[in-house]
Amino acid sequence: MKKYPYYPIFLDIEDRPVVIIGGGNVCARKAETMMNYGAKVTIVSPDFTDEIEQWARDGRLAVRRKRYDESDLDGANIVIASTDDQRVNEQIAADGRRRRIPVNVVDVTPLCEFIVPAIVDKGSVHIAVSTEGKSPALARTLKEDLRRLIGPEYAEVNDVLGTLRESAKRVLPTDVDRKRFFDGIIATGVLDMLREGRRAEAYRTIADACTAAGVEVSETVRWGNEEC
Repeated sequence: MKKYPYYPIFLDIEDRPVVIIGGGNVCARKAETMMNYGAKVTIVSPDFTDEIEQWARDGRLAVRRKRYDESDLDGANIVIASTDDQRVNEQIAADGRRRRIPVNVVDVTPLCEFIVPAIVDKGSVHIAVSTEGKSPALARTLKEDLRRLIGPEYAEVNDVLGTLRESAKRVLPTDVDRKRFFDGIIATGVLDMLREGRRAEAYRTIADACTAAGVEVSETVRWGNEEC
């Protein structure tokens, strides 16, 4: 039993090599997620699903038609084992640990160096849900609950505030100052304004907060205000 829970973290896997061993439907789901986040995926297996075969023909990923051996981990940044052979999965986990490569063994939490969360993707807002591998069904339920709860206004506000960060760093000297500025914008109720269709009021409120703090009003805020 683990003494501590898994540490939540978001990784940049764009253009990073990810190796997945196993060519079945579970592998296909894992591969699709990794490709959606920009990884360079290679799948190792004697056989593949039709979907994986099509992705390979389209050049979206690479395949190696063979049984696993340790050399398949050469150059990998992340390894996922999704075979139906427990002994092979255990070997992959051991090889990955020895090479200090993070390994996930699907549905075998004790062999995992990391676990893959249920992901809620709402534009630029991403929420990861984990049950420490104890209940994927509950994680999926939480994911769907959050998907219904989190509307497009969250991503819109996130994108808008992102355009103010550089100016805020130049004008507001400390983390405390910047936190007060951005927290203050959220506290004005801009999320509720957007949720209720009061976009003009939301953008004016953000622009007024910038002016009051001496932060340059970004083009995004200016255009949003004019369009409304």
